[in-house]
Amino acid sequence: MTMELHGRSITALLVASVLFGLGPGAWASVPVSGTLQAERDCEAFVSKKKKSNPDKAHLEPGDAYVILEVNRPNQPDWFRVRVEDANPPERWVEASCGRQTLSGVSPGVEGPTQPEAPIDADDPSLCRTAGLQDSFKLALSWQPAFCESHRSKKECAVNFPATFQSSGNFTLHGLWPNREACGINYGNCENRRKPREFCDYPDLGLNPEVAKQLSQVMPGTASCLERHEWFKHGTCQVDWDIDQYYEVAMDLVRQFNGSGINKYMAENMGKQVAMEDFLKQVDTALGAEARSRLQLSCAGGKLTDVFISLPPQIEPGASLSELIGMAPPDFRSKCPSRFTIDAVGYSR
Repeated sequence: MTMELHGRSITALLVASVLFGLGPGAWASVPVSGTLQAERDCEAFVSKKKKSNPDKAHLEPGDAYVILEVNRPNQPDWFRVRVEDANPPERWVEASCGRQTLSGVSPGVEGPTQPEAPIDADDPSLCRTAGLQDSFKLALSWQPAFCESHRSKKECAVNFPATFQSSGNFTLHGLWPNREACGINYGNCENRRKPREFCDYPDLGLNPEVAKQLSQVMPGTASCLERHEWFKHGTCQVDWDIDQYYEVAMDLVRQFNGSGINKYMAENMGKQVAMEDFLKQVDTALGAEARSRLQLSCAGGKLTDVFISLPPQIEPGASLSELIGMAPPDFRSKCPSRFTIDAVGYSR
């Protein structure tokens, strides 16, 4: 029996392997369509074989990328995605970089997909209308590990010992309203296209005091991360203006760090810790089973990101531990059983 793959049959691929001397497993890539939601910071390669990445392109945790093809029809472990800011934008990333949802899959293509009910991500009544969130996600970064792979970023060129993160504090990546029916596509509720550079977004006109505090809690403001986060995520909630949105986000970050997490992180900088020890610390600091509302991401065996599930409504000044307790369990990890808490500065 012959199985079709976008008009090319397995038989044809076998013939090609004979004619062109391809060895076993050297199948041609297969065009597919779908999305990949990045769950960790991953390099995006022009050539997966040569591991070439001339412009140091990376996937950003939490962002969604269009899938163009897979490296093989059965259980693919590489996905070619479109990274808009890269040159060229078509890049290969490992399957472990995030969650993939394939739609319109060619017969015979199997992979680590998670089928979801099909929706039109561009339908404004579903996925680009503000105020329809059914949860929030607080996204935190461990800045020393982030900067290991983003050394050209302005925020990674600062004097580390004088910074917020040098005291064991996680930094703010974003506060994301989510809508389950939209999967990874709830966002951009002003229907604004992402510019090539974050600083090409309009200035947010933040209150000077808010902007000052945000520059400490969110070092990425040096690269205009706050503009990107507002237009992609902040515009999809209706309870706060821009200043209030970041005041709420900063308060949640401070509560997380101040719960005792920053002391634990500071004491273990440059050390390898057991994931279980880290999760026990979270439970001690933020309540029993707080760990079950966390998602962890690592790169190169180093902790890079912590994502915290929160309920759909957040009152300014609300207790983070109480908010965590109101969210449904959703623990996931892209980290090994032991990981490194990267120290400030760059490893050689």
